[in-house]
Amino acid sequence: MPNSNAVVRLTGSGVDTWALWLKIMACGATVTLLLLLAVFTWALYRQRDRETPVALHFTLANLFASVYVAGDIAVRLSLLQGQLGSVMQPYRVSLSAVVMALAAFICLEQVLRRRATPPLRLLVIYAVGALLSALLWWRHPGLIIRNDTFTVSDVGVFADYCAGAAPFFGGCLVLFAIATYRMLRRARRAGSDLVRRLTWFGFAVFFLAGVHDTFRELGVELLPFSALTLGCAVFQLGAFAAMAIHYSLTLGERSRHDHQLRRLTDRATRDPLSGLFNRAYLEHRLDTLGRAAPGGLLFIDLDHFKLVNDRFGHGHGDRLIRAVAECIRDTMRQEDIACRWGGDEFVVYLPSASASSAPPVVERLLRAFATIELHGVTDIDIGASMGFAELDGGDWRDTLQRADAALYQAKAGGRNRLSIAPSATD
Repeated sequence: MPNSNAVVRLTGSGVDTWALWLKIMACGATVTLLLLLAVFTWALYRQRDRETPVALHFTLANLFASVYVAGDIAVRLSLLQGQLGSVMQPYRVSLSAVVMALAAFICLEQVLRRRATPPLRLLVIYAVGALLSALLWWRHPGLIIRNDTFTVSDVGVFADYCAGAAPFFGGCLVLFAIATYRMLRRARRAGSDLVRRLTWFGFAVFFLAGVHDTFRELGVELLPFSALTLGCAVFQLGAFAAMAIHYSLTLGERSRHDHQLRRLTDRATRDPLSGLFNRAYLEHRLDTLGRAAPGGLLFIDLDHFKLVNDRFGHGHGDRLIRAVAECIRDTMRQEDIACRWGGDEFVVYLPSASASSAPPVVERLLRAFATIELHGVTDIDIGASMGFAELDGGDWRDTLQRADAALYQAKAGGRNRLSIAPSATD
């Protein structure tokens, strides 16, 4: 059993009390960060984001780090409460959590290097970490921890280590150093100076704390307290900030890419003058819907458009096209698809319209056209003749021909009105 005077000195020292409170605050920070990371990882998984493996292994590393910090605090609280028989359980939990955090850290480096790392390789890394952690619970003089006795000094609690402890901790330190080196090489190529500096700072603090506590477990005292808990907190906060900044930059880049893609798509599918869809887009949509397409087609032709161009110039004609297109956009429903068919002709696909429901839609359009005022254009009434034909399960091109024929009937009947095409079976 430990020396009772040493326990009193350790638990009553100002250094240890100060460090204990810092560890409790660090534990709260790591748990809060863990919850944020869990939500963040789940959101990435739901979106099938390629960064999900990175967030997952970083979250697991945070989980094990939080367990380590909580176990370390439990050891000190057991000493404060005089429950000396309960010290070694959280002590072993803390050491096991460090090993599993190292496994998660190595997996994180692997997926950062290649997102498509085979899951089997990552499972093997975690399995090896679990096997090494199990050795910490096996009491044997030839392994790592000899038994459940421990030593309390003025600066900490130490297990009764045996011959395997030095190579065990030394091997973990070497693996940690290799993974850290690879991480820092990646940080060197980071696009953002802030991300690079945060990464270097976080890893430097974490690495130095790990080296310090490794030597400390082997009996070499550099500082009068355990630094790994505080190093974990600093590293986690820095790494989370770096990840958040990196991901915000990635989102910004994706947003710019999506914006450029939308612009290219608009150029391919939109009419540059009116801003409505072009003829090729509507033809493709109707071809995609096939013979089962519901609704009908509305064919619109402006009245006296040639007169506007001839008398007032093509500039006024272009302004009229834009004004008519704006009226169509404001009047049509969200599911309707309007396109400029060519010249002063427009075609609107009305997926929920029929011969009986189309007239109210056209009335709204005609009232909107009547409000158009073009500066410099006088003595011309703005209007349109329209023909509507209901889709009947045949080729939509035949339906459009019937709507075109109905349009000419509207023109012959006095213009600025709607004509409904008879059914193809009539």
